[in-house]
Amino acid sequence: MGYPSIDEIALQVRDWAFIHDLPEEFKGFTKKIKIEKQGQVLFICRYLNEALKARLDMIYTSETFDYILCRTMGLNEYRDIRFIYKQRDIFEREVGLNIEGILAEMASPEHRKLVYIVEEKGIPTWEYGNNLPKKIGSFELYIRPCEVIRHINGSFIFIDYSDFERKDQLVIMYNVLRDEIFAELKVAGVFRTLRVFDCNTLKELEGKLEKHLAETLDFVTNTDHEI
Repeated sequence: MGYPSIDEIALQVRDWAFIHDLPEEFKGFTKKIKIEKQGQVLFICRYLNEALKARLDMIYTSETFDYILCRTMGLNEYRDIRFIYKQRDIFEREVGLNIEGILAEMASPEHRKLVYIVEEKGIPTWEYGNNLPKKIGSFELYIRPCEVIRHINGSFIFIDYSDFERKDQLVIMYNVLRDEIFAELKVAGVFRTLRVFDCNTLKELEGKLEKHLAETLDFVTNTDHEI
């Protein structure tokens, strides 16, 4: 049996009682229902917190015929694998049970559920990281270790310097599966390879930040953004 076209799905979700019955506001997030197709993705409903630069999107993709919950914090965006379903009724049930907890987690570090190893590593209480400069050039410190957020594939972002206007970013993550600290760089939203922050301990990372943080952000600022 084939799946409905994305245009048929768009018509079906216009009268979806679930999205209309969700709270209009929660934890600083405001609901916006806007059925909009962008390529193979159909945006259905969004919770937006402009002050936090955060949003939660309910989408449908005709690529895999799934309803998906997508999280965005600053320039960090990912599809939450816990909420990917082909059946709309199951997606509705699972999102309905969890959406307030997800929004609370996105809104405040005190609601974020960290795996034990992240706390054991000392990341949330790391004094050096929590006292990094709030601003370096055009970059602002969007995430500190005490505000660590879950990302993908067992990784947690605990440092994020972003230039939101230019979509430049340096993030430093800890991967609980590999017990490794590593970084990712974006220039105009495009990923670049970066290995200078690879290490295993926060003490090692402190030395690498002292040596490479400012020069890395300066490199990004002065890199050709037209490529």
